[in-house]
Amino acid sequence: NTINILEHSQTDFGILGNKERCCGSVLLRMGDRESFATIAQENIKQFNELGIKTLVTSCSGCFKTIKEDYAKVGGMNFDIKHTAEYLVELIKSGKLELKHEVKMKVTYHDPCHLGRHSGVYDAPRELLRSIPGIEFVEMERSREFSRCCGAGGGLKAGYPDIQNKISQQRISDALATGATELVSACPFCYQ
Repeated sequence: NTINILEHSQTDFGILGNKERCCGSVLLRMGDRESFATIAQENIKQFNELGIKTLVTSCSGCFKTIKEDYAKVGGMNFDIKHTAEYLVELIKSGKLELKHEVKMKVTYHDPCHLGRHSGVYDAPRELLRSIPGIEFVEMERSREFSRCCGAGGGLKAGYPDIQNKISQQRISDALATGATELVSACPFCYQ
């Protein structure tokens, strides 16, 4: 979907395909700093050699890891943006226009890595509000007070029962808004 949007906006972009490696976020969060450092160094080298101006990622974990954790491993010569931030920039610059009405009542879940860890709260909301027809409602616990979905940082793999209880509570928070759709900017939260 991101590729379709970038093509439609006539953005000059590329993807790494089978040369793309994991960012190593889960390894770092679970305490394997040595393996993480190796992956980070390899990725930093590869990204810097590409000559890119901006790296865009749709994963909140990758965003936080590449933007903040990689900076502790090595220097990068490009900007890092979450897809939501980049799409808002495209809309503001006139390169992307959202014309089709989408009649939905939605609420947004702040992913831990994008929200509390990286401070990105406004771009996803701004993006949702720019879609014609969307009725946006906030959950009681949002932004820096948002509950975790329970799926990131190795919790789901290590403690599935706890993760399940956490995710059920977050779904209850969303249902309390009366929204018909729960939106997040993170594949772990989506899962």
